Parts: sequence; C-alpha cells; structure tokens
Amino acid sequence: MDRLLFDSPVTIRIGAESTQREVTTVKGAYEALVDWPHAKRSGPLYREAVETVSAALAGTRTREAAKRAFVAAADEIGIRV
Repeated sequence: MDRLLFDSPVTIRIGAESTQREVTTVKGAYEALVDWPHAKRSGPLYREAVETVSAALAGTRTREAAKRAFVAAADEIGIRV
C-alpha cells in the first residue's frame, strides 16, 4: 500500500461551485489546502493542517496524522461532507 494513501477518503466541498472533492492521499490533502477558501486560511487548524500534511510529504509525520489534521481543518470551516 502507498505510504501516503489514506485508509478511507475524505470528501469536502470546495471551490466557487462548492464542488465535491474526494481526497484520498496526503498529496491530495496538500493540493486541497492550496485550494482552500482564502478567507478561511487564517484559522489555527488550517495552519496546523498545512504543517502536518507538509511534514507527512517530507516523511517526518504519518499519513494518519496528516488525515486527522486535514479533517479537523475541514470540520472547522464546515466543508467536510
């Protein structure tokens, strides 16, 4: 199994049309964080998610930690489906 693949996908609504997006990997989480609504990028859970996901991509944090941080940030602004 890919070391950066989530055990289960995280579905969020993001973008101008609130399109559903299924995030299945740490890289996908990072890409979603880049696309995050600009007005919502200042929260502490967003910053923590960026740091944790980046660290997981670098191999210093686990994919599970990245997923937890990503889910927490998504829940903080209400975009997780």
